[in-house]
Amino acid sequence: MAGNGKRPGASMTALGPLTVVSNRLPVVMRPRGGSWKVEPGAGGLVAAMQPILERQGGCWVGWPGVVEEDGRGWAEGLQRAGERAGYALEPVTMNRAQYKGYYEGFSNSVIWPLFHGFADRCSFEASDFEQYRSVNQRFAEATMRCVGGEGLVWVHDYQLFEVGQRLRELGHKGRLAHFLHISFPGMENYAKLPWRRELLRALLAYDLVGFQTARDVRNFVRCAETFGVGGVLRHEGGQALLVAEDGRRVEAGAFPIGMDFEAFSERAASAEVEERVRALQDEIGAYRMFLGIDRLDYTKGLIHRLRAFELMLERHPHLREQVVFFQLVVPSRENVSEYRSLKREFDRVVGRINGRFSTSGWQPIRYLYNRVNPVELAALYRLAVVALVTPLRDGMNLVAKEYCACQVDENGALVLSEFAGAAAQLGEGAVLVNPYDRVASADAMARAVQMDEARRRTRMRAMRRIIATSDVYRWAERFLERATEGPQPGEGFATPAQISVVGQQVGPISPQL
Repeated sequence: MAGNGKRPGASMTALGPLTVVSNRLPVVMRPRGGSWKVEPGAGGLVAAMQPILERQGGCWVGWPGVVEEDGRGWAEGLQRAGERAGYALEPVTMNRAQYKGYYEGFSNSVIWPLFHGFADRCSFEASDFEQYRSVNQRFAEATMRCVGGEGLVWVHDYQLFEVGQRLRELGHKGRLAHFLHISFPGMENYAKLPWRRELLRALLAYDLVGFQTARDVRNFVRCAETFGVGGVLRHEGGQALLVAEDGRRVEAGAFPIGMDFEAFSERAASAEVEERVRALQDEIGAYRMFLGIDRLDYTKGLIHRLRAFELMLERHPHLREQVVFFQLVVPSRENVSEYRSLKREFDRVVGRINGRFSTSGWQPIRYLYNRVNPVELAALYRLAVVALVTPLRDGMNLVAKEYCACQVDENGALVLSEFAGAAAQLGEGAVLVNPYDRVASADAMARAVQMDEARRRTRMRAMRRIIATSDVYRWAERFLERATEGPQPGEGFATPAQISVVGQQVGPISPQL
C-alpha cells in the first residue's frame, strides 16, 4: 500500500536464491563512442524481480541486446553491472540470423499474432521454429550455468516456452515455473499452429504455469485436453491441476500481474507533476481530455478507437469544442513494414478527422509519436478526464492500472476493452466496451466524459483499491509462494489410471485435428 515505505516483494526472506529467465536482461547495452554503456531496463517485470533478487540473491538470464557480430566489448560492463546489482547477470548470445528467426520470426510473426487472435497475420515458417528451438536451448544452457541441477527457475513469456523442457533434458531437478504475460488463445485459434502439440508439451514440462486470467487457464486446459498432451485432474475457476505425459502433476493458475501502485501514485502527487499538469492544461486549453497511451501495434485497436471517437463527435455534437483526444503512440518495431503501414494509416485517419471537425480555435485530436519521461507520463494520466484503453486483445494492459494509480484526485473515468485482461479485475469500476462495436464504443466515450463527479469518484476509488492491494510485488510474492510449495505428499505423480487420460483427444474437434 502507498505510504507504508515498504515494498512487499522485498520481504520474502523465506525463499532461497532465484533464477529469473526472460528474453531481455534488466539492463540494456548501448554503444557509445566506440565503447558500451549499461543502461537500466524498464517495465513491470524489472520492477517486480529486482527487489526479490537483491534480497534473495540469484541470477537473471537474458539477452543483452547485442548479437555475436557486434563483438564482445560489452561483456566487462555487463559483469560490473551484475556486481553492483548484487545478483548475477548471465547473458545469452546469438547471431543475427538466430535473432531474426527466434525473435522477429517465430516469436513475433507467429506466437504474438496468433495468441492475440490474428492468425491471418502469422508467417508459419518451419525454419523460424527451428531457430526458436535453438535459441531456447541456448537459454537453457545459460540457465544451467547459473542454477546447476537444483533451485527454482522462473521463466517468463512467449519467447521462452521451451526452456523448461530443455532444462529437464539437461538434468535440472529443481522446480520450474513459467508465466505467460500475453493471453492464451482459444482452442479453435490455437489449432491453427502447426507446432501446437510441441508447445503444449513444452509448457507441461513446468511444475507451475501462470496466466493472467481464468479465461487463459480455461483455454490452456482445453487445448491440452483437445490435443491429447495433458489430462485434467481438477479445474475450478482460475486454478487447474493437470497430468503430463510422463505422469508429473502440473499446476496452472491465474495470477493477474500488477504494477508499482505506490511509485506511480506518489509521483503523480508530487509538486513536479502538479506543475507539469498545469502547464499541459494551458497548452491544451480548457477542454476535458481523453487520453490514449499505446505502443504502436495492431493489437491495440488504435484505428478502431479513432473511428469510435469520430462517431462520438457525430452522435453527440454538443461535445465538439468541449473535449480533446490526446493519443501518445510509443514507437515499436519501426523496421517492420507492417508497423510502418499502421503508422501511415493512423496518420491518415487523424488527419481526416481533424480536417472534418476542426474549427479556428479547436482541434479534436492531438497525438505524439514518441516516448515520454515518467513525470510527463504521470502528468498526462492526472490531466485526463477519461482514459481510453481499448485493445482488441491484451493479456493484462498495465496502462489501465497506471492511469488509476495516478488518479490521486479520484476524478477520472476508465473506458476499458472487455478483451483486456484488466477487465476481469476492474470491470465493475470501468466502462467496459467491445472495441469492435463502433456505436457502443462511441456512446461509452460520451457517457464516461459526462459522468457525474460523485459516480466517477466512487468507481475510481474502487479501482484504485483493487490495484493497490494487488500490486506487482504482491503478484510476484503470490506466484513464487505457489511455485515453491510443490505437490502435496503423494501428489507429485499421477496414478496409472490418471496417466491413461493423456493422449485421448476430447471433442468436439474437426476431423483434421
